[in-house]
Amino acid sequence: MYPDTGTFHLRWLAQLINAECGGLTPIVDKGNAECGGLTPFDMMGAMKRNQITLEAPAKINLYLEVGALRPDGFHLVRTVMQAVDICDIVEVELVAAGSGMELEVEGEAPAGEENLCIRAAETFNSVLREPVGARIRLVKRIPQAAGLGGGSSDAAAVLRSLDLLLGGVLRREELLRMAASLGSDVPFFLLGGTVLGVGRGEKVSPLEQAPSLPVVLANPGRELPTAEVYRRFDQEGGREPPPEGPEALIRALPGGDPGEIAPHLFNSLQRAACRMVHEVERLLARAEEAGAEGVLVSGSGPTVFLLAGGEDEAAALEKAMGDIASQVIRTHFRGAGVSPPSA
Repeated sequence: MYPDTGTFHLRWLAQLINAECGGLTPIVDKGNAECGGLTPFDMMGAMKRNQITLEAPAKINLYLEVGALRPDGFHLVRTVMQAVDICDIVEVELVAAGSGMELEVEGEAPAGEENLCIRAAETFNSVLREPVGARIRLVKRIPQAAGLGGGSSDAAAVLRSLDLLLGGVLRREELLRMAASLGSDVPFFLLGGTVLGVGRGEKVSPLEQAPSLPVVLANPGRELPTAEVYRRFDQEGGREPPPEGPEALIRALPGGDPGEIAPHLFNSLQRAACRMVHEVERLLARAEEAGAEGVLVSGSGPTVFLLAGGEDEAAALEKAMGDIASQVIRTHFRGAGVSPPSA
């Protein structure tokens, strides 16, 4: 049976706001602010200009517990998400109001109405008294349909960009609610860092930030649509979640010891992902053989992430996974969501 969020016993989890878009007050605000700009609604100010460029990071799910199917067709989930430092680049330029929304894509992603960047821009425009036109350029680096949230991150970057370009016209509650209407993961990317998500994942609240740990991402080169993985999960189920939920993981993360974090990684969807893409099982096995501190499928897969004990270990894991994975990326935990490129 899916445990209610009321069973969380940690003080900061008990403070989780159960609002419409959820989690609007950071639980560990100062701790996050000290970890690289995790107060994203204030970090840039409201500066009016015509063009802006933001990085749109990927995420991994360190914990993903899938519960009952809700009447609206979504599942109840509890998840601990972590931003990682592989990023798409999103450039937004304001143009004449009658020009509409234009999207140019470099890399593998749809360029039409089905792209979340266009939907995000149109959704933002729908609440303005005087709609604007925008030219969006998207540079794709995050693999598609890989459990890394690339499309959701791009959408969050568009929302954030338009809000900044127009002088901060939306309250953060409005921006988060708008993000949630676009997808369950989109609000996370407005926060970034280490975040707890509940509901269908859209009710987000920052947790105490994990350090910048090295992590290796291994992708088998296959796309795995999220809806199909959830359907397989409904048919076959998954592992039983720990009775305490993500509490032990949340306690371990600020210490930054992969050996302490690894035992508490969990993903209800891992079994379904492995059965749908058999290469995922091979990646998991190779990661364990190569000595990864911890290994898990991220989100609905098929990307597998490996926690390393240090930079040398991460380099060795990158090499070992390169023998069988279609794409291997060595990166780090990131302390921010959508934000300006680092110098």
